[in-house]
Amino acid sequence: MPCHPEPVEGRRTVGAALRQYFDRLRTSAQRDTIVALAFIFALPLLALTPHTPVFTDASQAVAVDAGEEFFVALASNETTGYTWKQTIDDGKILAYEGNVYQNPGNGLIGGGGQQIFIYHANRSGSTTIHFSYARPFEPNVPPTKTLTFNVTVK
Repeated sequence: MPCHPEPVEGRRTVGAALRQYFDRLRTSAQRDTIVALAFIFALPLLALTPHTPVFTDASQAVAVDAGEEFFVALASNETTGYTWKQTIDDGKILAYEGNVYQNPGNGLIGGGGQQIFIYHANRSGSTTIHFSYARPFEPNVPPTKTLTFNVTVK
């Protein structure tokens, strides 16, 4: 049984059409140009593939490789004045790169979104990231929520 289906009479498979096209090219330079262009146009599609790990659950251990970036995404609603703040126990193991607020996908005014924190794993070891959810303009009020993520960098 053949690996590739035989073309229906009067029709060609994509592979057969490409082979015929490449056979018609007169020089290897033309073939190389076509292959290079195909690669260049395919590169943006590769960039769309998600590859950065996203962690949302503090009860699950975070394990990443040294040199890798990762995100921590936490439910948040900036319209209430509350925001997440973070601290890292060992800044030599992890580098905090910043955070962004992502509005809710449903477009509702006042709806909750998420705050996404960006980290870079510098070197192997274990550390902890502490999060507190509070209003920055109420410094004497304790946070309404706290979370702790345990991170292991391999």
